[in-house]
Amino acid sequence: MAKNHKNKIVMVLAVVLLIVLVVLSMMIGRYNLSLNDVMSYFFNRATSSTKLILKLRFTRILAVILVGAGLSMAGATFQSIFNNGLASPNILGVATGSSVGAAFAILSGMPIYVIELSAFVMGILTMFLTLLINHFLRNNSGMTLILAGIIIAGLMQSVLGSIKYIADPEDQLQSIVYWELGSFMKVDLSSLASVGPVLLVGILFLFFARWRLNVLSLDEASVKTIGINPVLNRNLMIVAATLLTSAAVCLCGVIGWVGLVVPHISRSIVGGDNRISLPLTGVVGSILLVIADTLARSISVNDIPLSIVTGFIGVPIFVFILIRRKTTVV
Repeated sequence: MAKNHKNKIVMVLAVVLLIVLVVLSMMIGRYNLSLNDVMSYFFNRATSSTKLILKLRFTRILAVILVGAGLSMAGATFQSIFNNGLASPNILGVATGSSVGAAFAILSGMPIYVIELSAFVMGILTMFLTLLINHFLRNNSGMTLILAGIIIAGLMQSVLGSIKYIADPEDQLQSIVYWELGSFMKVDLSSLASVGPVLLVGILFLFFARWRLNVLSLDEASVKTIGINPVLNRNLMIVAATLLTSAAVCLCGVIGWVGLVVPHISRSIVGGDNRISLPLTGVVGSILLVIADTLARSISVNDIPLSIVTGFIGVPIFVFILIRRKTTVV
């Protein structure tokens, strides 16, 4: 009972911290605003110029929260299903496949909404290719699926390299590379309205089905004894996590480290029970990405690609977690 009470307090504190960071993020940028300006926006008393700035920031922050939660929960899902702490949303080659779709659309000179749609469709196709290879291997183990993902990711990386080779270095190549590194700079209300619902549905599905992750971590015989089809449920969770990854890449490009590091942070705080750690993972993922995005758009005249910022934040955290776990074991 005491542990449950502690976990509830941790969750509440995490949500409060996220709210505080959202307000601070709306205040900070190339044009710094006061707390009164932000409050005036929410109560519809802001001036027209301030309202425009805060509307753009708030739309961007909503996208950041959804992507942060989605990538983190997808990472936690993959790590739990494959019983592998190094698994991440890139494990099925979805991120690379989505980048191929975006790169091809950029190469063809398509508008931004076509680029986003192309990234999403290619991400889903990549997932099906990976599952198809796994099916032909006739092995339902998580390791075989990881190997299938590595194969498809390698293929997509070669395709992406070919597209970059023939792209115009003055214009197209820069856009493709920028997409690979991730950014919320081009996110607006229309793109959020088209991709946001997919992210929200995927997040809610994993939230309400999170108890299944605990069951799927057992051996196959035990899972069948409980009365759950392990293959069907595993594939459902994989599809949901893959949809989240593909939708995130579709909205803002590839963002590294979030899906790998955040699940470890949550588990180190509340333990490995997915019923508790998965919701916290979503909130912590949003917190980390809000911090990273605020830094990305504030410390330079131009937006810094997010994968650069998340790399500088994620690597030290991951190293600290590994050292802490080694010390605990010793």
